[in-house]
Amino acid sequence: MKRVIITIIVCTAVVLCGCHGKNGQKGIKKFGSKQKDIVELYNMADSIYYKEGRIDTVAFLRFIDKAVAFATEYPKDEISPDMLYRAGIGSMIIAKKADNKAQRATYCKKAIAIFNQFQEQYPKHENAKYCYYQRGIIYDDILGDYNSAEDQYRDFVNRYPDDPLTPQLKEYIKMLGKSDEEIEKMLNLN
Repeated sequence: MKRVIITIIVCTAVVLCGCHGKNGQKGIKKFGSKQKDIVELYNMADSIYYKEGRIDTVAFLRFIDKAVAFATEYPKDEISPDMLYRAGIGSMIIAKKADNKAQRATYCKKAIAIFNQFQEQYPKHENAKYCYYQRGIIYDDILGDYNSAEDQYRDFVNRYPDDPLTPQLKEYIKMLGKSDEEIEKMLNLN
């Protein structure tokens, strides 16, 4: 039950945040070689994940490292915000599928650091607010740290009360850390 609710919220956020497929092949022609390399790395990792359902950790890590370095070196470049945000998402994807707890923690820390960097570099960008939400997912769904997840979700709700995601998050906060049975009882599904 909890997974279904998380999936609904994640799908909503993906649609709202525009996390997939924005810089397709048409956009590559106008970029320089560094930009083109990063976009191609992203497209390769993303394509394997969304089309084949498997994670090429090496491809994602190469993309993440290059995207973070590029955004750090060229923060005003037109692709930097988008690629940096996608690097955070990529790190979350790797963390979710990590083989062990230590790897999961490493990739989660990396994703959190990327979302922090994003908010520092691009505080006025439309996706800056969704960094709270993404960190909440990391703490909630990947690390199982419901108190930290609640802090992130509440920051989002309090800072962006008119965002379309806010009503869903308010309801979801009530279910944090609850078992499937407790959630079913709350929702009167028994």
